[in-house]
Amino acid sequence: MTAQRQHADSGAGAGDYFELFELPARFDIDIALLRRRFLELSRQCHPDAVAMEDAAAQAAALATSARVNEAYETLCDPVRRAEYVLRRAGGKSAAEDKRVPPELLNQTLMLREEIEEAKSAGDQAALTAIRKSVLQQKGDIEGRITELARRLAGQADDSVRDELRLQLNAMKYVGNLLAQL
Repeated sequence: MTAQRQHADSGAGAGDYFELFELPARFDIDIALLRRRFLELSRQCHPDAVAMEDAAAQAAALATSARVNEAYETLCDPVRRAEYVLRRAGGKSAAEDKRVPPELLNQTLMLREEIEEAKSAGDQAALTAIRKSVLQQKGDIEGRITELARRLAGQADDSVRDELRLQLNAMKYVGNLLAQL
C-alpha cells in the first residue's frame, strides 16, 4: 500500500483536498499532476479492490473513493477550487454571505427580460448576442476570481476574502443566466 493510499484510507487529509493529493495548498496547481495522483488513488481505493473483504472494508473503500472523487472534481474546476481556497482561508460561504456586486442585479434583471423577449419572438440572433455578452461577463468574473484566489494565498485579509466571495456569488448569477439560454 502506498503512502498516498494509506493517507487517503486513514482519513488524513479528509478535510484538506490539497493534502490528499500531496499538492501545495494554493490556487495555482499542476492539473496534470493532480490527474495522475487522482488516477493512482482511484485505482488503489476503488471499492472493487476490496470486493472479497468484509462489509466494513467495502464501506470504507466506498467512502474513500467518494472523498477522492469529490476532492478531484473540486480542485479541477477553477471556480470550485477558488471556493475551496476561500473556505480554507476562513472566508464566508455563499449561505453566509449572499451579496453580489450591486450593478449585477440590475444587469441580470435586464438580461432576463431580454432573454424572455427574444425567446417569445423566436429571435435566435438576439439570443446568440445575449449569450456572447454573458459569456464575456463570465470570463471577466473568472479572471477576477483567479486574481483574488491567487492574492488570498499571500494576503488573507478580510477585503480579499469579501471580494472573492462577492465574485463567486456573481458567478452563480451568470451561470443561471447561461442556463436560461
